Amino acid sequence: MHTITIDGTPITFDDQGLDDGPALLLLTGWGHDHRAYDELLPHLVPRHRVIRMDWRGHGIDRTPVAEFGLAEQVSDVVGLLDALSVDSFVPVAHAHAGWTALQLADRLGAARVPAVMIIDLIMTAAPREFLNGIRAFRDPARWQSSRLEFLRAWLAGSHNEAVNRHIRTEMGGFGFEVWAQAGRVIDDAYATWGSPMSRMEKIIEPRRVHHIFCRPERTAYDDLHDEFRARNPWFSYARLDGTTHFPQLELPLRVAEELRDLLAADRDH
Repeated sequence: MHTITIDGTPITFDDQGLDDGPALLLLTGWGHDHRAYDELLPHLVPRHRVIRMDWRGHGIDRTPVAEFGLAEQVSDVVGLLDALSVDSFVPVAHAHAGWTALQLADRLGAARVPAVMIIDLIMTAAPREFLNGIRAFRDPARWQSSRLEFLRAWLAGSHNEAVNRHIRTEMGGFGFEVWAQAGRVIDDAYATWGSPMSRMEKIIEPRRVHHIFCRPERTAYDDLHDEFRARNPWFSYARLDGTTHFPQLELPLRVAEELRDLLAADRDH
């Protein structure tokens, strides 16, 4: 990993592979780091330039940083990619990094951000139980118990070695400040836009957005995706036969295939 200073803020990243079309920018959600893509990376690097980036306070140095949110995340991404002379890129955004990816797409336009992949983001309006959980992140007395409930739900009883390693060992080192910021920023995003699908429909230049998530069986959530796709032909999705919140760790080859199909569809468009 390398560290570069963007507007006075140290940002940790790595940069592998060679240019073949747009670069792939792998973005994580809150409270974990670039290792969330360790299993996916070997499937991508032979064909693409791949950049993994850690958010402020999420890299090698875990010293708490001043409060930041979506605007700072977008600014840090743009600063890093400008410094690396990246002309065009496709964000691959896990969980609530999806909000950042959509904001990047809107700000930078379709020429620089031709497509977006989002991995397991709640596409509906936020359920009440979810909101109560993330609001507890801001309570010094409750944040750890609430975080543990989320971690158990994300693991979903899986014995997948990579997912267990990431949740049980690699996600350590993030204290109250990071989780409190996560709760605030995620809450604000749903309050501002209603849902990620509502946010997508407000992008000035629509382009391909592909959502993937793990669920063993079809549910009403698939119906919601089908209805949205019928209204917005630039949208697509795939339900993968997994159980956890981390399909890029649980099913990396399938995620790589979905990404390749997205890039091929964009080239053919």
